Amino acid sequence: MDSITQNDKSDVLQSMLKESTDRFLTEYRKGATDFSNFATICSRFLQNLPDPPLEIIWFYSALASHSAKLTAQKSSNHVFVAKDSFQLLVSCSCSCNAVKKIAVLAPVIYELHSLVSEGKRWTNEIDSFLEVIVSYISICSGANFDENEEFGALSSCLVDLVRVWLVENVGESCKFGEELRVFFPLVSDGIIKRIVSEGCGIGYLAGIVMTEAFLLRSCLKFRLGISWTELEKELRGWAVEMITAFRNYYFVDALLKMLLEPTLSVSTILNSEDEVFLRNILYDTAMTVDYSFLGPQKGIHLPDLCLKNLAITWLFVADNAIQFLRDNGNQSKVLSCLIAFSASCLPSQLIKWVTCQPGIESETSKPKVSTPLALINWLLTLEDQGVRVFDSDTSKMYAKTAIGKSKIEHGLSIRPEGKNLIESHFSHCSNEVKTDDKVDGDLEMLDSEGAMLLAAPRLLKAVETYGTRKRKDGRKDEEDKQVKFVKCNINDNLVAEKVSPLEYDDALNSGSEVDNPVSDEATEYMEQ
Repeated sequence: MDSITQNDKSDVLQSMLKESTDRFLTEYRKGATDFSNFATICSRFLQNLPDPPLEIIWFYSALASHSAKLTAQKSSNHVFVAKDSFQLLVSCSCSCNAVKKIAVLAPVIYELHSLVSEGKRWTNEIDSFLEVIVSYISICSGANFDENEEFGALSSCLVDLVRVWLVENVGESCKFGEELRVFFPLVSDGIIKRIVSEGCGIGYLAGIVMTEAFLLRSCLKFRLGISWTELEKELRGWAVEMITAFRNYYFVDALLKMLLEPTLSVSTILNSEDEVFLRNILYDTAMTVDYSFLGPQKGIHLPDLCLKNLAITWLFVADNAIQFLRDNGNQSKVLSCLIAFSASCLPSQLIKWVTCQPGIESETSKPKVSTPLALINWLLTLEDQGVRVFDSDTSKMYAKTAIGKSKIEHGLSIRPEGKNLIESHFSHCSNEVKTDDKVDGDLEMLDSEGAMLLAAPRLLKAVETYGTRKRKDGRKDEEDKQVKFVKCNINDNLVAEKVSPLEYDDALNSGSEVDNPVSDEATEYMEQ
């Protein structure tokens, strides 16, 4: 009976919102300036409901914002209007759960982005205001999100409410979904398409708000007038700080998915050179940050499927990062990226999830991979064998595209025999190394000239970027293996052979099971 009553209330609310938004849009376009009748209705809901719906808060705040803009002078500081909207949204959501408190801030980010895109007039004031917003989000993120709160769905009135906020900038002829691109200016097309086709949950919306706030303030740092070296240091520190401060699954998921796009959605603020600079830093951060904050020990309880899908998205980003570095001629960081991949806990946890599925043979539970591409290929092979690995056809298609693209652009071929990639880089410096007649592997670099470039001694110094430490224990003695080096054979055997069934209680806190790819001798060389 309670669920029926709740559903009835929800239907009444949606019906009221739909009727009110339609009437508002009609009257506003006719030149009306008095919206007190709408505000009275919303105010009554806000006062009577202990946890008011996000949709009501948005509509009420939009009415207040439009009224303020109509009465404000053209020369007035529009940052003040955004600050008023922020204060009103915070006040109206004070009794709501933590995730909703973050999600309601989407209109403020939209307003600030519009001001930033107009020029540098209020840069310092906007940056200071964004610092306040980010601090507020961090405080909300410090609360333990309840699973039901994060996965709560928003009503079908979401697009109508967005139109209320955008009534000055979007006409009646705007196609369905286009208003979302305007309202969420810093998110990727893929995220917009998902909202249009599947709807949007409160947790997902909160993740978008976090991501846009993060990207907007990142873009403002390019206006600090500091050197490239100082800017790089500033952005790296900022990125790591925010990811660990927000510690939110949807934030990480949205940020990773944006890194799968050809470019970040920051073209209205940054030029192409700055966008590449920012994306390079975000790739590094995504590869090296510690994701253990997503584990249950940190108070975050997510379905197993969410963690698995996040690991797959990260895997795609890792491969994208390597291709990005190669395409931009930054070969010196390719090895560092591979070492960061092997040091992360996500590949081994993804393998654990897969190997605990029914029907997986014991042989399959011992993959040896040291590159993202090799792990992608292994997952595709299992998918073709009937194991459900990818959550959608889109993910599966992306995996196949990554394999195909590497074969065409970089001369890579998937094969059952090869040589450890990192081992190849180091061994090339001494002409001869030792190896078994047959070892497990995944990839071979057919372009020997490109392999020689990757194996150049200067590449060894790049490892210091990730703080590689000398380790003597647990090494295999490989001095009884020898082969003359002609090509750089890429083999992926860095994931530990012992793969236990997945236990999500410690899935993201047990550390990486990936072997350190650098030999003691190579480590000594780097430490010199």
